This record gives sequence, C-alpha cells and structure tokens, in this order.
Amino acid sequence: MLWILFVVVQALVIISGIRREQSAGLWSWSKFIFSLGFAALEVIILIGPIRYIGVQSRWFMPVFSASGVVAALNFIWFIVVARRWKLPDGRTSLQAYRDEHQKKS
Repeated sequence: MLWILFVVVQALVIISGIRREQSAGLWSWSKFIFSLGFAALEVIILIGPIRYIGVQSRWFMPVFSASGVVAALNFIWFIVVARRWKLPDGRTSLQAYRDEHQKKS
C-alpha cells in the first residue's frame, strides 16, 4: 500500500518539475524520453540479479552489490552528462541555472 503513495508523490514531483521547466523555457521532450530510458536501464540493472540469479543463490549478494555499484556510477555519469546538455540558446543547463539564480539575487 505504501508503494501507491510513493508512485503518487513521484508523479507529483515529475509534473511540478515539467511545469517549472516549461515556464522557464528549458523543456525538451527528447531529454525527457532519454531520462525515462535511463531510469528503465537503472531498474533493469538492479532487478536483473533478482530475476535471473535468484535471492537464494550464494552468488546473489556479490552480483547484487556489483550491480548496485554499476547503477550508482551510471547515475553519477548521467548527472554529469545532463549538466552539459545544450539548450536551444546554446547555453548548458548548468549555465542557465547559474544565470537564473544570479538574476534573483
């Protein structure tokens, strides 16, 4: 039952993020689809050992730990790449973030 609350909260966070990006003029459907694909890859990396090795196997914990490390490193790589995405005006998302926060100060 708790997972339903998690899904609802996640949907609200995603929708608010999309609206914030759209209002700032930074929204891109291609980047959204890429992000969903990335999330699916992360799920596959973490669920694969459970599905194919099985929890009772003596190899489960080492393989699951290794897949967790791979997923974490992949996530860090994704953050680095996402910060360098080019916006329609040629700036990176990090530059746009800095510019937006300098205007507010």
